[in-house]
Amino acid sequence: MFDYIFIYDLQNYTPESSDKELEIDEHVDMELIAGVSQKESCCADEEMDVDTSLCTGDSQLDASLSMHDYCGSTPGYSDIRNQCTQTHISCKLIDACTQTDTDLWTSDTWVQTEKSIFFSYRDATTQVDKPLMTYENIKNSDDKVSFYTGIPNAYSFEALFNETKDDAEEQTGRKTKNIPMETDETRSRGESGRPRSLRLIDEFLLVLMRIRLGLLLEDLADRFRISTNTCGAIFNKWIDYLDVQFQFLVKWPSRSNIDSTMPYSFQKKYPKCRVVIDCTEIKTETPHSLLLKSAMYSDYKSHMTFKSLVGISPAGVVTFVSDLYTGSTSDKQITNLSGIVDLCEEGDAIMADKGFLISDLTTPKGVDLIIPPFKSKKKAFTPREVRQTKDIANLRIHVERQMERIKNFRILQGVMPISMASQSSKIWKLCTRLTNLQPPLVLTK
Repeated sequence: MFDYIFIYDLQNYTPESSDKELEIDEHVDMELIAGVSQKESCCADEEMDVDTSLCTGDSQLDASLSMHDYCGSTPGYSDIRNQCTQTHISCKLIDACTQTDTDLWTSDTWVQTEKSIFFSYRDATTQVDKPLMTYENIKNSDDKVSFYTGIPNAYSFEALFNETKDDAEEQTGRKTKNIPMETDETRSRGESGRPRSLRLIDEFLLVLMRIRLGLLLEDLADRFRISTNTCGAIFNKWIDYLDVQFQFLVKWPSRSNIDSTMPYSFQKKYPKCRVVIDCTEIKTETPHSLLLKSAMYSDYKSHMTFKSLVGISPAGVVTFVSDLYTGSTSDKQITNLSGIVDLCEEGDAIMADKGFLISDLTTPKGVDLIIPPFKSKKKAFTPREVRQTKDIANLRIHVERQMERIKNFRILQGVMPISMASQSSKIWKLCTRLTNLQPPLVLTK
């Protein structure tokens, strides 16, 4: 190994120097050489301090750029490097051949194991590409919140999210088989599942945008800067979760609640009315099975459909929604299968259309059926029957308006993919429940 002072002399040596000049240099005052050597050594120490601080103080962005990456896959290495006190020796000293190759990088406190390195890398991963749309982009405008989510304002949106966020972290995560979701305890043991690509509130927004606007997964994936498979997994998990969490939005009210909120138009004509019911259909794709084709074909729509029953209170609030049935199922069958008659009490009345020939279901329960009168083949309507038909039509119009509100969720418009059949009932119920957050259809006074 060379002496540093000798290296300094070699740096000042030039081929043009004569032997006489070299002889004069040998008699240079040793104190001067020692002073120069001390000054150069101080400079080297300062450079080493600067390089050390730069090495240990790099930000995640600097570390990624130095490795020719866009911060998408290297944050874990930056964390590991900062945890281990690595020191980068000055280039000046390396050029002077005062360090060996094994001394270029030193680590005094390297305590990471292979397993902990992996989970440290995974925990640090975050989505660096900000989504084109986040909740912050719309929360200051109630009109935008209503347009993108179907929820009337930002206050209601945040209230719903706060109601569900406690368990959402665990229930909507992308868990691997036999691996629990990520918590502080599981993270320390290295047993947590796959990390999230989006914040919880943005995942909630993604799901509501899909059902409200009917957007395709590819479109949502581009908006939120995630893959299509991830977008589909997020949607499926949240639909299952919200189907349970949002059940409180549709409740069967008591008789006293119905009476206290009943509009004057009902009080005057039909004070016993407990619920106004109607069926509606949504189109779907044609299945491969011939048996399903026969069951799902609707003569009314001349298309493959799903069919559901919805009931509203006289005040216009949804109080009942059934599952989806095949399009060929009659209104009477759906009424029987849904169990809405069993929820009514003796003395109540159900208002319905002419197609609900369910008197054999309601009469044994002591429930009245309010439907328009039927015209006789030989006789015209009497003046009383005309007035009755008009009164019922004026009051039943509110359930039709409610159906329109539900179908403002564009995922129910057009033709629903047959691949969504397993979750079609959950999507239908979610759309129906969210309409109860909107202003009432009927004024109570």
